Amino acid sequence: MNIVLLGHDDAPSLYALSLLMQRAPAHDYGCFLSGQVGGAPVHPALARLAAVDHELCRRLRADPAFPDALAAAEDLPAPNSPEGLDRLAAAAPDLVVSIRYRRILRDGAIAIPAHGVLNLHSGILPDYKGVMATFWAMLAGEPGIGCTLHRIVDAGIDTGPVIGIARHPVDPDGSYLANLLAMYPAGVAMMAGAIEVLAAGRSLETVPQAGATGNYFSAPDAAAVDRFLAAELVLARDSDAGTALNLAGG
Repeated sequence: MNIVLLGHDDAPSLYALSLLMQRAPAHDYGCFLSGQVGGAPVHPALARLAAVDHELCRRLRADPAFPDALAAAEDLPAPNSPEGLDRLAAAAPDLVVSIRYRRILRDGAIAIPAHGVLNLHSGILPDYKGVMATFWAMLAGEPGIGCTLHRIVDAGIDTGPVIGIARHPVDPDGSYLANLLAMYPAGVAMMAGAIEVLAAGRSLETVPQAGATGNYFSAPDAAAVDRFLAAELVLARDSDAGTALNLAGG
């Protein structure tokens, strides 16, 4: 299949997309990344998280196993605009896969790939929709976190029918960033399995979220970060930037 990957220029997305191309190598890939979203960090701890993430991105891009298609990824800042739709259509995707893409896809973009759009959300749906779900789950004292694989069928945020959930225990001594990265191998494996089902001409079984309103979370403000730190939790450590991420094997 010809697969278009939509991601973001941050370490968790680059890591997950790299793993996916390693685990499902029989397909052709094109990549688009969303660029900077939002303003300056509202808390020093978020600024530190951004700095650690930036260094980890640099290390990932320097890895010999970093995929060429991802290294050549272009920005797709307005996927629903006429130009964005033209660029997406020109890539001729059979399937679009989204992992941490920061833009909402609307009907025109969703209709382009024959097999639709799959999203790997870094939270357990419907309980943790929205932004930085792992942060909010750790702040709530959840014993487990996880990735939810679901279809994007409209412009709703994290509302599409669910294909599966890959759960992962929280490491209470690990940072938010470390916990986030640790849950992606299982989530990517679930995505790779779904891709092979579609490539074989079979349908994916889904469970609708209809009737389950869940919870939507926005990016944390300074007060939420202070509560996170007061609970003796850590957003990122400098040592996270040196984490060995095995792109070839996950």
